[in-house]
Amino acid sequence: MSTILIIEDEALIRESICDVLSLNGYKTESEPDGELGLKRAFSLKPDLILCDINMPKISGLDVLKAIRADDTLKHTPFVFLTALSTMDDLRTGMNLGAEDYLAKPYRNKELIDIISHQLKKVEQIKKIEKDISKKQLDEFKLKVAEKSKGFHDSLNRAKTVQNVIIPSNQKMDELLAEYFNYFLPKDTISGDFYWVKKLDKSTLVAVADCTGHGVPGALISMAGTLSLNNAVEQFGLTKPAEILTKVNELFLDFMNANESNVSHDGMDICLCSIDDNSNIIHFAGAKRPLYVVTQKDNFNPIKGVNNYSEVDLEDMSLYEMKGDNSSIGGDDLIFHIEDQAFEYNKGDVIYLCSDGYADQFGGADDRKFKSKRLKNLLLSFQGKSMSDQKEILAQEFQNWMGDKEQTDDVTIMGIKL
Repeated sequence: MSTILIIEDEALIRESICDVLSLNGYKTESEPDGELGLKRAFSLKPDLILCDINMPKISGLDVLKAIRADDTLKHTPFVFLTALSTMDDLRTGMNLGAEDYLAKPYRNKELIDIISHQLKKVEQIKKIEKDISKKQLDEFKLKVAEKSKGFHDSLNRAKTVQNVIIPSNQKMDELLAEYFNYFLPKDTISGDFYWVKKLDKSTLVAVADCTGHGVPGALISMAGTLSLNNAVEQFGLTKPAEILTKVNELFLDFMNANESNVSHDGMDICLCSIDDNSNIIHFAGAKRPLYVVTQKDNFNPIKGVNNYSEVDLEDMSLYEMKGDNSSIGGDDLIFHIEDQAFEYNKGDVIYLCSDGYADQFGGADDRKFKSKRLKNLLLSFQGKSMSDQKEILAQEFQNWMGDKEQTDDVTIMGIKL
């Protein structure tokens, strides 16, 4: 039901109009002067205003000016009530934006026709605007869908490029006998990466965590992968600490080639050299640790292993060999990485990881998973196959995360020696 506001100072005319409109199915409100009429218009937001021109306090012309100046009422149909003696004022009103006028004395049919006509015009305009809005919305949705498809196509192509750089499953199977690789990018492409390379006397294995995730992180991961390859293939380096020192140099040169646009992005990395002939692992870490699980009291450090912690569970122990505080591409004036080495036994397991798993928010209190919980989890499933370990890690991660958003890229590589 449409609401009509009548502003008329003559009581008999005002009441008569209200009666006629009510009998024809309209809801009516009325005021006796322009001042009260304006207040009612602002509070009521009527569908149409029928207003006399000559009134006390505020004239109909001033009411119209105020209505047209208000954003919520400026499109409301406005019809003047006028006597023949005020035709000059009527022309002024029409120029100010009144839709129509009703001359006194009026006939009831004329009143109803004018009101009906103006309200139909409003409905038609609303329908046209709705149709235009729907068309514009549909066109906008189509453009968004096209751009989204283009973006996702680009991401998928970028993922293809990244998959070429990181080792394939077939390559991993050739170089590592028993292992798992839990690799879960936050987005389509990842700022984490893993790297494996076979040398004459050893196998190099690394897990790296680059600044950010998604496209920026993936671009940095590609720079990190290239730097590792160059350090080994072009410079012939084999020891983890020497490799990471050269990687830092190459990475900084690459990222800051344009001196006017210096980058502060970098990566944290855990790098191991596994020598199956001597059963010795050399490790170097840039802000990333190496986890070693072995029989209790069976850990045998032989070089530079001064900073490590131990977690025990029954007859098994997990040793955390801590990396150095320097980060690849960091702002440190002095980049310092040292080799650490230990002798392993057949059946021992090492774990290399980024910080994504431990930093995931979730659980009942929406807290981080934390590295302590991760180390206890790694100890808890010793004796299970590597594929079962991966499945347990994946299930525990999903249970912990629940319906929360994934915080970061996640990579955990486990290798049974």
